[in-house]
Amino acid sequence: MLCPILPRVRAAGVTSMDQPTPDRPAADEPPAPESTPAPTVLPVSARDERVRARLQSLVGADEPIAAWARGWVSREVRLHGLLAARTFDFAAVTDHDLVMFSTGFFTRRPRRRVYASSLDRIQVADHDRPRGQRLRITSRGHRPLWIEMNMSPRATAFADALLARTRRELQ
Repeated sequence: MLCPILPRVRAAGVTSMDQPTPDRPAADEPPAPESTPAPTVLPVSARDERVRARLQSLVGADEPIAAWARGWVSREVRLHGLLAARTFDFAAVTDHDLVMFSTGFFTRRPRRRVYASSLDRIQVADHDRPRGQRLRITSRGHRPLWIEMNMSPRATAFADALLARTRRELQ
């Protein structure tokens, strides 16, 4: 059993397999050209890919997701900043709809659809905060809905996609 604290010692004359030997000199590999990702492309982790696939399966294969993010969702009430019940949900924007999904308690994966509205029926106002963004979503006949997000690139891309596809609410 190896102890991670103690340094590993090799016997004299033993080299690791990746070391060049006199029989096999090291190959000169040209350095790979550095490529910078496009500014609109977000770095994607394996977890993000799984979440996006799950959201896509819940939305449906016929409507691709333009952007998605997680945020604190609440309905507007009196003394909203103090008394509003907030849930940390997933929100997805497609070309035609805004869809929100609740989060599983133990798995923290998107579970069920809790809100869906056509983009032509809603108005969105952007309220900047020091630590993130707040989007106020209004539709006729319903109390306004708030989504509070952090300043991550994914949340910013989601807010930009939603604001670009909907009518602006007059503040």
